[in-house]
Amino acid sequence: MRSWLPLVLVILLISAGLWFSESPPEQLLGKRPTPQQQNRAADLIIKDAETRHFDQGGNLAYRVDAEQITYFQFKRRDRANLKEPRMLFYQDDKPKWSTNSKRGTAFNRGEKVVLTGKVQIDELPPPGGIQLKTSKITIYPDREFAETDKVVTISSGPNRTTGKGMRAYLKEDRMEILSDVKSSYGTE
Repeated sequence: MRSWLPLVLVILLISAGLWFSESPPEQLLGKRPTPQQQNRAADLIIKDAETRHFDQGGNLAYRVDAEQITYFQFKRRDRANLKEPRMLFYQDDKPKWSTNSKRGTAFNRGEKVVLTGKVQIDELPPPGGIQLKTSKITIYPDREFAETDKVVTISSGPNRTTGKGMRAYLKEDRMEILSDVKSSYGTE
């Protein structure tokens, strides 16, 4: 029995050493990451993402493409950070509105999308449609509704309207500028 005791002790020491060397210090000390640290880690990163969203009738409603999507899942909500997002809205199976921006954030599985950084929305097909430019806009894709409290410029050919704040009803092809409206009209 005595001859096995040193061998058993050596095996236990080697096992303990391997366990300590493979375990992060936080686990050894019994520390768990804080909720803030846990929420900072992305759950999923997708490069060159292409998503398609359909209405209840099975028709293509809109699509979202992005250079990169970084997805975070929280207890009661989710968030996706979008790099170079492009959205394309369809009406009667044809592309109707196109959006481009530098960045975006989608909340709660895309119920609300906030686009920032040189946001441009174009009516399709070009040329001849209207073009909207602003620094930040919130889009509710399922409702085809967009709004902003920033300065907006809407142009169509030589005609140009600027103002502060806007509501856009994309399905109805209707936009309301809320204040400080200035327009200029020209001939082509």
